Amino acid sequence: MSPNRGELGASALSGAAGWARFSDGAPVQYATPVGAAVAGASRPGAAAPNLTVDTDGAVAFGLFSTMLFIPQLGTLGALLFVVLTGGYAAFSWKRLYAVFRPRAFLLIIPILFLFSTVWSERPAETLKYSMEFCVTVGMALLLSDSRRPKAVLLGVFLAFAGYMFASIAFGQLVQIGNDVGNRAFSGLNSGKNLLADMASLGFLISTAVFFSGIEDRKPLRLLFALVAAGAEMYAVVQARSAGALLGLGLAVLAFIFFLAVRQSILAVRATMTCVLGLCLIAAALSYRTLSGALIDAGARFFDKDPTLTGRTYLWQRAADLIAEKPVFGKGFSAFWVQGNTDAEGLWRYAHIASREGFNFHNTFIDLLVQVGWFGLVVVACIVVVALGRLIVRFVAKPSLTHCFWLTLMVYELVRTPIEYIGFTEFYYSSVMVFIALGSAFTARQMDSQSPPFAPNALRGAGPGFRKADQTAP
Repeated sequence: MSPNRGELGASALSGAAGWARFSDGAPVQYATPVGAAVAGASRPGAAAPNLTVDTDGAVAFGLFSTMLFIPQLGTLGALLFVVLTGGYAAFSWKRLYAVFRPRAFLLIIPILFLFSTVWSERPAETLKYSMEFCVTVGMALLLSDSRRPKAVLLGVFLAFAGYMFASIAFGQLVQIGNDVGNRAFSGLNSGKNLLADMASLGFLISTAVFFSGIEDRKPLRLLFALVAAGAEMYAVVQARSAGALLGLGLAVLAFIFFLAVRQSILAVRATMTCVLGLCLIAAALSYRTLSGALIDAGARFFDKDPTLTGRTYLWQRAADLIAEKPVFGKGFSAFWVQGNTDAEGLWRYAHIASREGFNFHNTFIDLLVQVGWFGLVVVACIVVVALGRLIVRFVAKPSLTHCFWLTLMVYELVRTPIEYIGFTEFYYSSVMVFIALGSAFTARQMDSQSPPFAPNALRGAGPGFRKADQTAP
């Protein structure tokens, strides 16, 4: 059961009031999970501060709830996504230029996909899905500019927690690959890997919210995050997804690293982050060797077929398709279309009766099939530059939300050799990846520098009290 508005509001108000005596009588606005509380010295006739539901957090909750339940909602889910995006854009129309101008670099990716309609084998499908992806990226970039990133994180957390409790309560078991006697938990969906990904992301979000509860002194938030994390870890294990479990393990280690480095001085933080960056570059150069080792380790851990439930055959067929159009590919989302003979054969091989919602289980291979080497190089360069900027921002001004978004990118990048990540329309991981990349371009956020959990913060002395905390929006 999630904390209600009254519980969150009461705890937020008491926190703001506690800081009021250090404001020298000036009104101060504080970001809270449910809105902003204004605290200051009491004045005769002054009205009591009001708490309102935080718009960014509420939109994030509604948006991610829609995406998580979109397999059940179908077309209605897509419609809800578009309505939420349009409404949020209209509500934020005054800052649209300020949001998209510094992030125009990231918009090259959806524009490239849209432009692939020119050479697509299925131009109608490419136009439709690329426009939907443009809407997806646009919404993600809007949320990345939120001045209350913790409120957005809390909204996403509540959506994932609610979905996971529903999955455990009403979930099902499914067959693993072509092995009839091997079954795994898939929750409300028919794919165990999908549930494992949702549960892994939910666990990372719950971990971030747990530390947020400690940092902001919100015991109810902390307790609920622990309960949700337990449910999500149970789902990850029962789904028996090697990729999700390995990615989650490395992401947790990365999160611990970022949290530890966050507390260090700038020189140490920069040095340690550079060392990590060099390790990631070395890992990227050894992509083939490391991905093979991860796949083999996952297969042994879960006692699976060494071909990882049919992926190797998919990759062999993809190599033939890439050779047909290596430079520009077949067009964005132009391959997995009913009536395409090659796609029909692969659906039949994978026992997918619905004949939809499939991919090559490798981000690089999928992009090569869709937009060729040209598209892959463009996308890779943009992601690398944006990720580099996010790392620089973390080094310069570390925050809990920056730690989380960097951890999310580690989790997703680790899984790119065995999953298609970041480029599916109306999909939660696509939105989260572009929020993470977009957050590198955010100029100012109200709660990005929350007071650390330290005794002297209560006394208004030391690092727990900053002038930035008194800045009104």
